Amino acid sequence: MRIPRDVLLSRDSETLVFRVATACALVHALDDAFLNRQPGVPLGQHALAAAIAIVVGGAAIIAFPLLRPGLRAGLAFVFGVLATVNGAMHAVHIAKDGPAHSDFTGALALAAGVVLIAVGLWIPWRHRREGAQTARRRWINRAIAVVGGFVVLYAGLYPTALAIVPTHKYRDPIPAAPTGYESVEFDAADGLQLSGWYAPSRNGAAVVLVHGGGGDRTGALDHAQLLRRHGYGVLLYDSRGRGESDGTPNAWGWGWERDVEGALDFLNERRDVHDGRIGGLGLSTGADVLIHVAPEHRALRAVVSDGATAASFADQTATFGYDEATPYYWTLLMAGQVFSGYSPGPPLEERVPQVSPTPLFLIAAGGFPTEIDFNRHYADVAKEPFTYWELPAVGHTAAVRERPEQYERRVIAFFDEALRARG
Repeated sequence: MRIPRDVLLSRDSETLVFRVATACALVHALDDAFLNRQPGVPLGQHALAAAIAIVVGGAAIIAFPLLRPGLRAGLAFVFGVLATVNGAMHAVHIAKDGPAHSDFTGALALAAGVVLIAVGLWIPWRHRREGAQTARRRWINRAIAVVGGFVVLYAGLYPTALAIVPTHKYRDPIPAAPTGYESVEFDAADGLQLSGWYAPSRNGAAVVLVHGGGGDRTGALDHAQLLRRHGYGVLLYDSRGRGESDGTPNAWGWGWERDVEGALDFLNERRDVHDGRIGGLGLSTGADVLIHVAPEHRALRAVVSDGATAASFADQTATFGYDEATPYYWTLLMAGQVFSGYSPGPPLEERVPQVSPTPLFLIAAGGFPTEIDFNRHYADVAKEPFTYWELPAVGHTAAVRERPEQYERRVIAFFDEALRARG
């Protein structure tokens, strides 16, 4: 199809504003993917996301003046929401910790997104008297637009925009190491450099703590202090893309297994850790990751899974089947894979029984809407030795604070038995 020259060179105000704003958003996509990547991120990791952005954005820039006003408005609004959510991540980082990497073009994308949303809202007003001539036809068109818009919003725009947050979340500043901890660095299994804190063992055993998807090492400090009181060495670190560690973030923990492998190597080389007595305690996403790691790495001799949920679309459907939420979750997780450059591992329902004979302690709280549902399913397929503890009135991974005595007693008893630690 040949596009007329006057369309390509259109100076219509809607077209000009849309094209300039979209081009600004595409500049950020290229900058983020190739020019100012996060430390340790290979050149091709975000190539697919950048290619999709260029192809879709470029096609929209060319075709925009050929579309009907309703489609132009929808296109501008969709692009605007995605650019705004992406840019907002960078704006928050600039406000909290100063600019770094692609933050400058991220701020440009935020401005472009706001402009595109405004264009998307302005176009229907500008063309309000155009189109269908009869009232009946206008109402039919409006009904189609409402139904179609809801489908696009629920199954497309909303989950895609939401997937931007866990794959682009800014890094929070990491404070100085608490008393009793030393700052450490070690390599993940694929070579990324990770940063963390380590408190040496006093009983010959150590536990690696894996934080939740949106957090960093500071989120597991309460659990670390609990373990330290009983003589355990504790390693807290920032997973890839979080805190001070290299890599790109994703809150589903895809690729974090390589970080845990590096942590196990680090602990195995410590002289204060005797006879490979190493356990793991994972929180939320960290719990999912340890379940994935344990069957492949028997160096991990015991696993506490506090708040495991779902790490993939397969996990979602294995527990809840296919229902009205299926299109939403499919789009969310597919967009997450495109944005992050990572893919999920095997379904957790397959991994949980494979953890055996390594002891597994599943903890499920009620603060996260579906956490108990997921963990009941995992408990059903788990093999001995495993323990299941359900806390319906406790927040997600909050038992250490909301049920401190019970949590300490049960977790320490589990590690003492599994690692044969001595005080």
